[in-house]
Amino acid sequence: MTGSSIAITHAPPAKVANRDGGRAAGAASPRVWQAIVLAILVLAVYRQPIETIVRRWMSDGTWSYGWLVPGLSLYFVRTRWHAIVAADRRPSYVGLVLLLASIGCFLLTLFRFPAAYPRALTLIGTIAGLTLYLCGWRVLRLVWFPIAFLFFAIPVSQSIYVRMTMPLQALASRATAVVLSSMPDVHAEVSGIVIDYSYQSQYGQLNVEQACSGMRSLMAIATLGVAIAFLRDRPAWHRLILLVTCVPIAIACNIVRVTITGVLHVYAPSEIGRTLHFEWFTGSTPHALLGLVVFMVALGIFMGVGWILDNLFVDQPRDATISEGTGA
Repeated sequence: MTGSSIAITHAPPAKVANRDGGRAAGAASPRVWQAIVLAILVLAVYRQPIETIVRRWMSDGTWSYGWLVPGLSLYFVRTRWHAIVAADRRPSYVGLVLLLASIGCFLLTLFRFPAAYPRALTLIGTIAGLTLYLCGWRVLRLVWFPIAFLFFAIPVSQSIYVRMTMPLQALASRATAVVLSSMPDVHAEVSGIVIDYSYQSQYGQLNVEQACSGMRSLMAIATLGVAIAFLRDRPAWHRLILLVTCVPIAIACNIVRVTITGVLHVYAPSEIGRTLHFEWFTGSTPHALLGLVVFMVALGIFMGVGWILDNLFVDQPRDATISEGTGA
């Protein structure tokens, strides 16, 4: 017909995308509720181990840093949140197997072989299995580190702790004895964790207690060191070096702390020396302040290692290497 026209219109792409997005969001809602319900069930099952862990954080200064670990784990998740939301979620039944295996180990350590530390560790496997079962491998690849990082929040049993501190105590005692023997008018010998010394006409002993074994600084520095190593993208070998340096830095700084305490005890006047010795080795304010200073020094050294790796050892892009080789 003259003067007439037929117009064919299509829905704007943006509206189609929004409609699809709405369906995706609606489809995801049951999964979100499923995750919330399962998380509540996990918290209910692990209520007793979690309460035990929190009590250790509150009562034992060695593990007081544990309060920071869950917060850091959540922060790591937050830094990758956009990638997590955008990731393709394909639930894996491998996660269900891991979840059931973790719960089974939990029950074994609860009824058949009572052991508090392994029982608490199964919480990490349960969280990993739950994540894999609900969200799939791609999401687990993004959050495996925040989940594994929770390992540092779980205090070891007292028997394991004693076995770990004994060699550290002996190492600190031997190093302190060597330093004291190299100083004027001082002779020191070590027997186990006890240092016998003579200074001029005075004789005395220094006993390196568990509080001065360095276990506290070792765990705290190792935790922060691992966090810093994974805080941003680094080459794998950078992270490996940062992880390896945590232990020697913590041990060396603790030896310095014990040595300073020994030097003050030997060279200070008798009244002051006894006071310093008593306070520093019983965990009061001077001991805590010296430990804090040494911890900050150790952290500064660790950050310096990271700076050296970032600025002196730079991975050259492969394309640039090829261009230089061809003269392009």
